[in-house]
Amino acid sequence: MVKGVAKLVGKMISLDDPSYRSFLELPKTETVSRLLLLIVGMGYGAISIASQATYISSFDSALLQNVVVPMIFIIFGILTAFITKVGMAALLWAGSKALGGTAKYRAISLVTPVALLPGLLGAPYLVGVGNGAWWVSFVLIIGVVWMYLVSVKIIQAVQGFTAKKAYLSAMMAFLFLASIYYLIIPAS
Repeated sequence: MVKGVAKLVGKMISLDDPSYRSFLELPKTETVSRLLLLIVGMGYGAISIASQATYISSFDSALLQNVVVPMIFIIFGILTAFITKVGMAALLWAGSKALGGTAKYRAISLVTPVALLPGLLGAPYLVGVGNGAWWVSFVLIIGVVWMYLVSVKIIQAVQGFTAKKAYLSAMMAFLFLASIYYLIIPAS
């Protein structure tokens, strides 16, 4: 079962259309969705730990260095992934609803953690790894484009949209997200 689910998620990440519908038809879709979200959150936490290694090593206590502080980063990574999932699912749902989608938020929310997996490519940029190196920005762009393409497939599967309508719906969601990011993050 686990191998089959991992293979299915791999197909989803590689943008295989039928795999999205198969994912929604799994008997344990909700459990797999939560597990994917946990994996993404742990990934966010691990990247934060790596970027803050100097800070973490500055603690005198080995318990703080090796257990407590890294666990705090992991917990906040999981919380960040959850908040990101809720926000992204809401944007995808609203964008598709604006174009006549009838599926409920919950259906999109179940599949959204799959779209967050390629988003891990953008985490090094967000936590300041690489000090502005070109490759960090390049990997961020790849991650965002990949997330966009996965989001299109999610909307197609959940809402039953044509490709054109799904691309437009996802574009509206991503433009809204970009405008919020622009308003919140100060220009440097």
